Amino acid sequence: MAEQDVFNKIHVDERDKADLGGVLDQLNLPPVFIEFVRRNQRTIYIVLGLLAIAVVTWALYGSYVENRLAESSNALMAAEKLEGADKVAALEKVATGFSGTDSALWARVGLARHSIENQEYQKALLQYTEIRDSLKKSSPMYPLVTFGIAQAQEFLDNFPAALQEYALLKNTPGYENMGYSGTARLHERQGNIEAAVNEYEQYLAILDESRSSAPEKAFIDEKLNRLMAEL
Repeated sequence: MAEQDVFNKIHVDERDKADLGGVLDQLNLPPVFIEFVRRNQRTIYIVLGLLAIAVVTWALYGSYVENRLAESSNALMAAEKLEGADKVAALEKVATGFSGTDSALWARVGLARHSIENQEYQKALLQYTEIRDSLKKSSPMYPLVTFGIAQAQEFLDNFPAALQEYALLKNTPGYENMGYSGTARLHERQGNIEAAVNEYEQYLAILDESRSSAPEKAFIDEKLNRLMAEL
């Protein structure tokens, strides 16, 4: 009998195609492993089927998420180009229709900013506060929303509350300028000239560390000279 050529196809009976163990016999695998597969063949098929379903589901979900993010981003950009009531309606649609996305968060911020611009300060305060309550303190949006709250409180003449918000910004990297300038401005509005001078001096010290803040330095120097003349 001629020796079997390794390139010749191994004949597998149609009845054995569903027998995973039989296929493994042809692969010269250890008998113990083949016996284990035969005993658990049904379970193995079920597990493989579930894995296949999981892979397909994950792929479809990933595609859905990508499409949703793209749609939300496009909707936000389109909304920002509008004006007045049309812009508000479009931003509200993004905020509710794409809940949980960054675009929805920015849409909510846009609505609060619109309220500030239209002097609806109490409404803006509520909007900004609701947004911040939904954020973690580690979120990069947290200080930005805090600044919005500080502005709303300032416009409402809630000076103690506004000072508290600006104090948070003074201790937030990248937002120190907003914190010091806001605090100094509030002290000046209340007639606390010495406190305002102190804040502006601290603000100027921060600006001195930056080479790109010449216009701001000139403005603060002018404010300091005027305030110190009042002492």
